[in-house]
Amino acid sequence: MAPAPNKKLEELLLEAKLLGDIKRKAEKEKIPVIDEDTGRFLEAISFVKKPREILEIGCGSGFSSYFLVKNLEDGSYTGIDLNKERLKRAEEFIKNKFPDKKVRFLSGNAIKIIPSLDKRFDMVFIDAAKYEYPLYIKVLDGKLSKGAIVIADNIFYQHKVFKKELSKHDYNSVAGIRGYIDFVTNSKDFRTELINIGDGISISEFVGI
Repeated sequence: MAPAPNKKLEELLLEAKLLGDIKRKAEKEKIPVIDEDTGRFLEAISFVKKPREILEIGCGSGFSSYFLVKNLEDGSYTGIDLNKERLKRAEEFIKNKFPDKKVRFLSGNAIKIIPSLDKRFDMVFIDAAKYEYPLYIKVLDGKLSKGAIVIADNIFYQHKVFKKELSKHDYNSVAGIRGYIDFVTNSKDFRTELINIGDGISISEFVGI
């Protein structure tokens, strides 16, 4: 008699189909989603760090949120997005998939919302307007726990961040990303590495008080 299939392996196959369907639908509708390798990185960090409070700035339709929430145990997740329609889709998807997790989704500008949040976060994922990246990290002042991990996506911005000549269309986004990198690499409050995954990610540990 053949051995019974491993439950974890079966779950992986079902997950792969689910995520594949969501990604194809998002791409068809031209909704930006993170690279799956980046998603798995978020999943691994969440699994190892076991954050109690997660903040996502720019949750889109919930593809990236899935990886952040999957291993959440006793903590809670807060997702912010400016697009109400996508936010509603993300909320429905995550709440249906993880009905027992503590999650909330807030519609609006993260720069205005974050100061009003009565929480200190120990994991933050940033994937919103690139030109606002420096503003996101600065508005997190006083909102991070000691040792918090802050991850920013699209740090390479299709490798345009390395170019000297930029189009008018890309200038503000690249300037924002470069400003973010300068801030987290030069600040005494953060310890930062840039990692070549997907479109490039920055991972910073908050070492300030």
